[in-house]
Amino acid sequence: MEDPDGTIATVAELIEHLHANMSSPHEKELITSRLLGLAKLRKDARIAIGSHSQAMPLFIAVLRNGTSIARVNVALTLSALCKEDDLRVRVLLGGCIPPLLALLKSDASEARKAAAEAIYEVSSGGLTDDHVGMKIFVTEGVVPTLWDQLDPMIKQDKVVEGFVTGALRNLCGDKDDYWRATLEAGGVEIIVGLLSSDNLVAQSNAASLLARLMLAFSDSIPKVIEAGAVRSLLHLLCCDNDISVRASASDALEALSCKSSSAKKAVVDANGIPVLIGAIVAPSKEAMQGGWGQILQDHSVHALANICGGMPSLIMQLGEMSISSRMPSPFTDIIGALAYALMVFDESSGKLEPFDVMQIESLLMKLLKPRDSKLVQERVFEALASLYGNSYLSRGLTHAEAKKMLVGLVTMAADEVQEDLIHYLTNLCSGDMGIWESFGKREGVQLLISLLGLSGEQHQEYAVTLLSILTLQVDESKWAITAAGGIPPLVQLLETGSHKAKEEAAHVLWNLCSHSEDIRACVESAGAVPSLLWLLKSAGPKGQQASAMALTKLIRYADAATVNQLLALLLGELPSSKAHVITVLGHVLTVASHRDLVQKGAPANRGLRTLVQVLNSSNEETQEYAASVLADLFSMRQDICGNLATDEIVHPCIKLLTSKTQVIATQSARALGALSRPAKSTNKMSYIAEGDVYPLIKLAKTSSIDAAETAVAALANLLSDPQIAGEAIVEDIVSPLIKVLSEGTMEGKKNASRALYQLLHHFPVGDVLTSIAECRFTIFALVSLLAATNVEGADSSDILDVLALLARTKQCVNSSYHPWSALAESPSGLEPLVRCLAVGLPPVQDKAIEILSRLCSDQLALLGDLLGRSTQCVFSLAERIVESSSLEIQVGGVSLLICATKDHTNNVVDSLDESGCLKQLIYSLIQMVKCHSLPGTLQFRRAESEVGRATGVVMDKSAQFREGDDFEAPDPAIILGGT
Repeated sequence: MEDPDGTIATVAELIEHLHANMSSPHEKELITSRLLGLAKLRKDARIAIGSHSQAMPLFIAVLRNGTSIARVNVALTLSALCKEDDLRVRVLLGGCIPPLLALLKSDASEARKAAAEAIYEVSSGGLTDDHVGMKIFVTEGVVPTLWDQLDPMIKQDKVVEGFVTGALRNLCGDKDDYWRATLEAGGVEIIVGLLSSDNLVAQSNAASLLARLMLAFSDSIPKVIEAGAVRSLLHLLCCDNDISVRASASDALEALSCKSSSAKKAVVDANGIPVLIGAIVAPSKEAMQGGWGQILQDHSVHALANICGGMPSLIMQLGEMSISSRMPSPFTDIIGALAYALMVFDESSGKLEPFDVMQIESLLMKLLKPRDSKLVQERVFEALASLYGNSYLSRGLTHAEAKKMLVGLVTMAADEVQEDLIHYLTNLCSGDMGIWESFGKREGVQLLISLLGLSGEQHQEYAVTLLSILTLQVDESKWAITAAGGIPPLVQLLETGSHKAKEEAAHVLWNLCSHSEDIRACVESAGAVPSLLWLLKSAGPKGQQASAMALTKLIRYADAATVNQLLALLLGELPSSKAHVITVLGHVLTVASHRDLVQKGAPANRGLRTLVQVLNSSNEETQEYAASVLADLFSMRQDICGNLATDEIVHPCIKLLTSKTQVIATQSARALGALSRPAKSTNKMSYIAEGDVYPLIKLAKTSSIDAAETAVAALANLLSDPQIAGEAIVEDIVSPLIKVLSEGTMEGKKNASRALYQLLHHFPVGDVLTSIAECRFTIFALVSLLAATNVEGADSSDILDVLALLARTKQCVNSSYHPWSALAESPSGLEPLVRCLAVGLPPVQDKAIEILSRLCSDQLALLGDLLGRSTQCVFSLAERIVESSSLEIQVGGVSLLICATKDHTNNVVDSLDESGCLKQLIYSLIQMVKCHSLPGTLQFRRAESEVGRATGVVMDKSAQFREGDDFEAPDPAIILGGT
């Protein structure tokens, strides 16, 4: 330990000389005096004394056997040491309590003072969390001894009295067991007597002790009232007394009124309500400094709330007092107390009883009379500010934030402006007008704009916040601001305003740019971009966010200057957080040209590559934002992905997949997935090395469904590469795919179906879905997903691809289970597929035909009923038989048409006739018979017969069948020779 001026060495030398065999009693007095001087003046000396292993044993010895002067010096030294919290515990554990108590009982006045002060200081930590200290104080009987010192029969010194009451205040909590003995020993009378002491410290401590006594034992309250404490406490609240005494008295009055109806009545009878109202407003009226004023207000308002029946009742009663002809206190004091009550009102107060906050607002607005004095108006506005500034109460009011800003403007505005602002506030509080009408529409906007440049910072903040609220809620206000010339002063405010004004100005500009391209152009021409970029660099978090929001709406072109400025901010020291800079840079890159993004050396390309480098940052927030922005960029600009899917870009994304912070890994997976969408020319992902997808698979297996979905989306793209697909199969990628199909969002389920398709495209079904349970679940999940998908678009294509692959499979490897038989077990699953046939696009219809035709044997009746009743399905089948060039689709369509005609021949033929495609269908069927030598050709003749019989065109009488005849629909797989 360094000791440049020898303090530590001096302390050590002095302590060594305290040994009894090394110094005389007089020398001990001199040594302890020098140690006391050092301890009072220097912290390092106190630490050195407290840290010395022999200090406390020697001090205790002096306290027991030293001269009176030496004992006083040691006691005062211990008091000085206790100023340091760490040393207080050492002093307490050093065994100082017994000798200090003995010293407190001595005849010497100075010795009692020193002992009382030391006991007060060593007890300053209380007993709440100090179990060892509590044991020491209890064992040594400290509290009873201190109470003995306050016996009225002992004419105690005022200094000792003050320290003793202070020590009792430190030691006696509201849940301790000392109070029972205190009550029995006449402690109430002692404490109440001290309230009338001319010792300020004793008065303050006595009031605090009285509060704790009443909180600990409510049955002490009658004794307290009987002893005359109520009038004494109210007297102590008066302005003539010291602020610490008044604060402690208010504490006692709160405790007194908390649990006893008789106590409340006693306070009211003693004219306590006006006194408490005066105490609430005293800090503002008397310009009090420090925390005592806050304590006085807090206890006083809660005491008054106890008397009135709760905080809501207090507020209502204060409101009624303000309009009463017989006021108990001055009007300004009542409104001031109401303002404070409104300010401290919280949710716990509101739960006690219903409270109509609009009634208070209405009452305060009625009190705004033009003829009232300036002071009265100030108090009313103070109450309104408290009302609108209270986050809990303001929930029950409309336009609370706008009203709060208006009140702020009114209190600071010049007289000629104030009248208009009060008029706006009155309109807004009436409830008859919206915010736009309350401000007089364009007139109000013009007034607010005029306050932006000709007023102080606070004025500007209120005015620009109101403009922000207006532009957020009223579209008409945006053109009003533009027409009134409001854009230039708003841009100027970005550079010269306060932090709050800059933030709100950026919000206004964001709202303006979001509304109209014409207004956006006006904001841009006013030079807002450089000012917002400066704000992005110099503002706090909220200002940076507001600036970023405005810039993303304002910037439409990725010019080199803007990109270079953003790169300077990203790579420079300021701002310390790069999150919003990255957001803006990402937006600028999305509007850059393809050439600038892919050409090395171009500003946009440098910006993109810098973002990729930022992925290696040690700052997790920076990594997260960079990964997110890159993911958005690659998703929006698919045109650049083919050029940028290189090791230099991809590997940093892969590296972040192993991040311990899941959100970073998830964003990195998004970026990788967007960048890795397969090109049409090849499915080979040359930039993905062996093992690179393992972290992505691990992320897909995480418990977070959001993270799993993101990883699955990336894998759905990457699995088109057969090598990656093989690695994924080995790592059991199917389990997370099934989980996403079960628990994920619609988008997540679609990506899972795409990933399954890629796997089934590369491997047999039995290698992908290794159990019957997996097959069954997958098919049911896909059909359910199909039911929730818009089949008229392309969204259903990936789902149908998987179902078609499964439909073609004869059976799983090592199992006689046919995957497609799962759907045959659940007939309700056919309806989404029939809907695809009815309303889907031709590619969707073809896949539906391919799938449904496999069920002709297993679900002949149900399938025939669903198809035969749908005119649209019949027409779609005929159309695809006629127009498709695929023999598989033609055969499948014929099989389904035969199913439909089994029980609904007339309906089918009528539908075909009405559609005008009947003859074309018959012709196509004849051509299929002629051109293809297929097993099951008889089935085509059956179709010809059913259609021909109904139309009178008979090709082969031996092949005629009637409605209801028993026959089997052909299996396309058999007709085509299997798959």
